[in-house]
Amino acid sequence: MANYKDILKGTFDKVVDKVKDVAENGTVREVIDNGVDKAKSYSKIAKLSLQMNGDTEELKRVYTEIGKLYYQQQKDSPEGCFAPLFSQADELSRHITALSDEIKAMKAECDVDDDIDVEICEFEDVVDATENDGKDEHDD
Repeated sequence: MANYKDILKGTFDKVVDKVKDVAENGTVREVIDNGVDKAKSYSKIAKLSLQMNGDTEELKRVYTEIGKLYYQQQKDSPEGCFAPLFSQADELSRHITALSDEIKAMKAECDVDDDIDVEICEFEDVVDATENDGKDEHDD
């Protein structure tokens, strides 16, 4: 019959020897250092990506501003490839103005107030108030 105590001790000794071997060879330290380095790299990549996205949005804003300024300066005499774009911008501006006028007319016809007050509150407050309103109705 096998002596389980000796088998377990032998297995335990092999595990201890393996741990000592790994620790002496520095493998654990290398794995930890490698993991730390990767985490730092991922963090730096995320930070740089955020900066790049912010700069890209700022560049879009600058391009838009350049386009607006150029349009304002040259709208009466567009040249070359800008002529169709200026025409499109004029057409869209007229359409927006027409839609705005239509909205104003409908509001006047329906007697809609332009100054509508909106109350900002927490979601839980709205739910509680709605639940309380429902309770009050059932109590009557």
